[in-house]
Amino acid sequence: MDEAHTISSLYNLGNVPSAVWIDEEGYVRRIDEGTYATVHKSGDFEFGRNDYAPMVVDWVKHGDASAHLPSRGELQLQSRTAEAARAEPLFKLGVYFLQHDDEATARKYWVEAQKLNPESWNYHRQDWSFTSEEQAGANWVKKFQALEGKPYYKPIDGLDESD
Repeated sequence: MDEAHTISSLYNLGNVPSAVWIDEEGYVRRIDEGTYATVHKSGDFEFGRNDYAPMVVDWVKHGDASAHLPSRGELQLQSRTAEAARAEPLFKLGVYFLQHDDEATARKYWVEAQKLNPESWNYHRQDWSFTSEEQAGANWVKKFQALEGKPYYKPIDGLDESD
């Protein structure tokens, strides 16, 4: 568990689970969202994918020759917007205050971070984790419905979503 959100901050990940493929020489080769190993269902909501685990296996077997691996230097890391850059330290302050048993102050920082970077599901989930399970679920449903058909996880680069 990355309770301080160090990895999601470092790689600008907006949702979990996420994966970062780093080769033996330390090069980031893929950054993908929605890396569940299989499809899962929760009521009418379906999430995850069945093609991700085989992609990882192919990379392990074939290394640089894997069809799922961009060439070194081909991966373009997405920069944060100015608002998202301001949101990140606010979110971290919230984590700090939570670790020091000041949940009320933590929430204030998380709410501000959510306003600046509403695309980050991590910010919302951290805040919701301190509400009742019922309220957290209701908050998630409301945010998910606001997507209006946009993907919950970003598509995996190089894959047709119908694959």
